Amino acid sequence: MASRWGMFFNFFAHNRAVSDAIGRVFAFLDSPQERRWVAMGAFVLFLILGAAWVSQARVLPGVSSSETGLNGPVLDIEWDTSGTEALALVDLPEGPTLMARDADGGWTEIECECNATAIGGSTPDWWVIGGEEGWFGVMQPGSTVVVTRSLHWSSAGADIVSLDGDFDSGWLIAEHEGGNLAVHTWSGLELSNGTAAPLSTIILTEVEEVSGGALLIGHDLAGGNPADGATTEVLLDGAVTVGEAPQLKLLHRGAGQPFHTILPAEDGPWGQVFVAIVGGGDATYGVQSSGSVTRIPGAPGSVAIALDGQGTLWFSGEAGIATLGTGDSEAQEVILPDEMGEDVASAYRAGENIVLMSADGAERVTIDPNAQNSVLHSLSLLGDLMLVLILISFVGFGGYALLRKHDVL
Repeated sequence: MASRWGMFFNFFAHNRAVSDAIGRVFAFLDSPQERRWVAMGAFVLFLILGAAWVSQARVLPGVSSSETGLNGPVLDIEWDTSGTEALALVDLPEGPTLMARDADGGWTEIECECNATAIGGSTPDWWVIGGEEGWFGVMQPGSTVVVTRSLHWSSAGADIVSLDGDFDSGWLIAEHEGGNLAVHTWSGLELSNGTAAPLSTIILTEVEEVSGGALLIGHDLAGGNPADGATTEVLLDGAVTVGEAPQLKLLHRGAGQPFHTILPAEDGPWGQVFVAIVGGGDATYGVQSSGSVTRIPGAPGSVAIALDGQGTLWFSGEAGIATLGTGDSEAQEVILPDEMGEDVASAYRAGENIVLMSADGAERVTIDPNAQNSVLHSLSLLGDLMLVLILISFVGFGGYALLRKHDVL
């Protein structure tokens, strides 16, 4: 092998054509008239390489896209702690349908004859399911069996709009006769009396358990022009009173596109300040344990929002995908490869990943935040190495030309 390499270098060293070509290159570099053009060309090449590097660095690594196999939009989805198994409520032509995802990515329709209307789950051990006429059930991750739990309604069971909790206790929003909405809590099979929103014009859409109680979002029919749809932000705090109906307190009511997501934040970096983060179409807010609501600086409005295990917020909106960490002053735009995620309708945390679902439920984009950090760091080091090599090349050619000029070489 060594003799082959020696023959290779001897060929280039003693080949007349190669020697003449190298001589012409250095003769060109020795010409004062041409040297400036060489420098300008090298500088332009440096700029092109730098621009290409910056453009490539903006493309997010650790991203994959796949077909879900679902035949309709995902209304809601709950993931297990590993991010492989899930329970989804899918809007199929025949109506909202429960679908279970196994560890291999396959989906199975769950037959429960329950007319499911909402799913939730505040613990990794149980998912809770609500349906029409007060139907209530629970399911464990990895199972396709729904266990019916007959809550004790004081009157006819109401349609459950949203719920969150576990096998033993939780919160729900129910639509009673006449379209009246009320908030209940359950403990075992006992259901509390309902509490209506502080204003009769408020429509509650989602409830999420947080430490010390729950948060609820919705919109106010009295705000804006009804013809324009919902145009108000409404946030309520819910507190449990033993043996009585829950207490509701209005925390925030303002103009803007309605809130769409409540993210409990006690367990991550944001938990040093907030118990939850609330995403809306025009802004993102943090809720403190005292009940104070603060608009998070630099956080944009969105159609979907998720929080990963490192404390980074992921936003999807009209401007595309963006992220915001606890130390960031403004959101950072993220570019997905191959035009992925152009039609994102919802975002979730699935284990250590962030999952973006398309509006029709057919596409799933999976983002690994850990891969983003490690790969970008490696690419950054590679970019630094490239710049050093380019600098060494400049110094080498310049030094060689200088030595040739003074007949040192």
